[in-house]
Formats: sequence, C-alpha cells, structure tokens
Amino acid sequence: MPSSNCPLSKSLLNKMIGLIYKSYHFCRLYFIYAVVTLLICAYTIANKTYANNVADYEISAVYIYRFSQFVTWPEGNTTLTYCTLGTDNIALTLSRLLKAKNNKIVTLTSISQLAQCQIAYISRQKGVGLTQIPIERGVLTIGTGDSFLEKGGIIELRSVNNKVRPVIALSSAKKSELTISSKLLKIAILPSLNSEQQGGDNHAQ
Repeated sequence: MPSSNCPLSKSLLNKMIGLIYKSYHFCRLYFIYAVVTLLICAYTIANKTYANNVADYEISAVYIYRFSQFVTWPEGNTTLTYCTLGTDNIALTLSRLLKAKNNKIVTLTSISQLAQCQIAYISRQKGVGLTQIPIERGVLTIGTGDSFLEKGGIIELRSVNNKVRPVIALSSAKKSELTISSKLLKIAILPSLNSEQQGGDNHAQ
C-alpha cells in the first residue's frame, strides 16, 4: 500500500528519474549535494570544537574549586580566600561558581598581592607577561601554559588526550609548605627533569 505521508505524483517521479539521464542536471545536483554535505560537516565540527572548549574551562574551574579538599595548608586554614589574576573563561566561571557557594574571591591587579590568597588562579595572558611567579608560604598558585611551572607555579591545568589534567610541581608545593593529598597525586602528572610521570602506575601519553 503506498504511503500517504509524502505522496509523489507520477509526473514529478518521472522528472526525478529523467535527471539521471541528463548529465548537466545530474552534475549540478551532485555539486549541490556535495556543498551541502561539506557545510553540514563544517558546522558539526565547529560546534564540537566549541563544546570541547566550554568543557575545558568549566572542568578547569571545578578543579580549582575542588583543590581545597586535597591540599593541607601550613596554618590549617578552614576559611580559604580564592584569588584570580587576569580575566578569562576559567576565571569568570570560577568566580560564578565561588559566589554561588558563598566562598570569598578576590580579584588581584598585581602579582605582588599574592600573599593575601590561599588559592590563586593566574590566567594564561597574565602568566605569559610574568618572568617569575612568587612562591609564597601557604599560597597554591594555579595556571595554564607550558612555562607556568618553570616560572614557579605549583599546578598547571593541561589538556591531555582531550582531558584536563593537573600537572603538579611538588618541589614548589614543598617550598610553599603545602601538602598535596595522595588522592590528587594519583590523577596528576608529576614532572621530572627528563619526563612527565603520571601519579600511579601509568605514564601520560
């Protein structure tokens, strides 16, 4: 029984069949089909990339917020002050998250103000402009970028195999008198002089 949802007239059906035998029309239709297919693919890839970027900065913000549960401060602080230096998607998302949880957050204007913080996020743009990140007692510094740890930062948030991973400089954490929980170390990357070894049994790829 023919379907009544999308009926085709006999004349229209004949025209569609006729296109197959007319090379010009067939090529034109093929070209239109190819263009539309490419546009759909480009749109899908663009949206997928955008979604991954959104996920990256949201996950990074949650990481920063949760670090307080896996770090012990020298004074045993129960109330922590979060700080941000520079404005980017991570800083903005972190700020919204902290305000929703009624946590204290301070926006820094200079790296010299670092001592008033317990957890400080430094944006990539600000980090690039710094020659050194001060190692302050009881201050956990977090940022992004390949040179962040080399400049004195303690935790770098890095994308590895499309997943955000914390890279921890234990020597800098020790100088700041911060104790990192073994639970955090198990999922972190621990850089050494010659390689970057993942906490636990595996190596980061």
